[in-house]
Amino acid sequence: MKNKKTLYNIIILILFIISITILSIIDKTNNIQLSLAIQFLIIVFFIKITFDCLLNIKKQYKKQKYSYSIIMNLGLVLFLIINIFRQINLLIINWNSISINDIYVNTLNSFSYFAAFILPIIIILSCYSIITNIFLIKKEGFCFENLFGIIFGICVFLGALSSQAIYQLLKNTEFLNLNIYVKKFIDIGLNSILGYFYCLTLSTLYCNIMAARHKPHLDKDFIIILGAQIKSDGTLTPLLKARVDKAIEFAKKQQEKNGKNIIFIPSGGQGTNEIISEAEAMKNYLIENNIKPENIIIENKSINTIQNMKFSKEKIDEINKDGKIIFATTNYHVFRSGVIASKEGIDCEGIGSKTKWYFYVNAMIREFIANLFLQKKQHALIIIIINIIIFILISIGYQYKLI
Repeated sequence: MKNKKTLYNIIILILFIISITILSIIDKTNNIQLSLAIQFLIIVFFIKITFDCLLNIKKQYKKQKYSYSIIMNLGLVLFLIINIFRQINLLIINWNSISINDIYVNTLNSFSYFAAFILPIIIILSCYSIITNIFLIKKEGFCFENLFGIIFGICVFLGALSSQAIYQLLKNTEFLNLNIYVKKFIDIGLNSILGYFYCLTLSTLYCNIMAARHKPHLDKDFIIILGAQIKSDGTLTPLLKARVDKAIEFAKKQQEKNGKNIIFIPSGGQGTNEIISEAEAMKNYLIENNIKPENIIIENKSINTIQNMKFSKEKIDEINKDGKIIFATTNYHVFRSGVIASKEGIDCEGIGSKTKWYFYVNAMIREFIANLFLQKKQHALIIIIINIIIFILISIGYQYKLI
């Protein structure tokens, strides 16, 4: 994990849970005062990590608005806040009878509780995804890409319900002749994976919305317009037209406020079914809207967002390496485009044009999946580490009859 502070907090949290496990084994007197003190420490510690993550998000946002570490920190904050209230609830309910064993079991079940708590929100989001996707197919036609919302919604819905169904099955002591140790690992392991992706889903959604709503300073030297498919006659599709209109709108606002001109860099190569490059098509539209040709520099070699950013920056560096940059794209695409720009070492801000409400969710799902693949090794590593720790803790708990 690139974010050292987040990694540090996760390691401390893990050590803390292991310490509780050890104390559960050592303590045979059920000392209530000791248990109360430990529970207070847990709550304070969780609050401390939450504030650390929030401060880290603030610092990261000032340094680079588009960073995957922001999503990771937000997900951790969401998990911690819900569990802070849960720990407080345990303290209040069991004030006169709390034991370290109670604390151990409560902490061990954190993922299961979190997954169950978030379940209603996830079901609502999955149903909304399916409904909007049906409208998308009716309006835009049937194709595989237009099925993402339905596929995602069904998978999330079934995943959410499966955890509860498996939990009910595991409650039956005769189910597959599994002992309580194995059942506990299956239950918590499954919910740890679901909980992890719930955190990612909600924090990614938040970051995308906030990135699209961001209003950059009106002091830019260059504006990169990210390309998209054009029509067969070489004119812009509504989606691409909206991006260019957003760029023109920003340029006019900047001109009116401080009289500063901006250089437009329409970016996009020529597809196999396109008569001209996307960049040339955008240039033609810009000229039609009274943008002077000398204020337009086309980048017509790129075939994806990474190349959009990289090749456009090369054009900018030929003119002014220190120029302030903004990019224009569609609202759902702002955050990931910013992350890509950051990876390419480009300091910039983004603005997003609006898209149809029924298309937005399907597009957001594609962005979410793309973000997952950007960090797939990191996600796999975190999930493996979490489940190894859960396995160790449950093994200790089973060995010493804590569960």
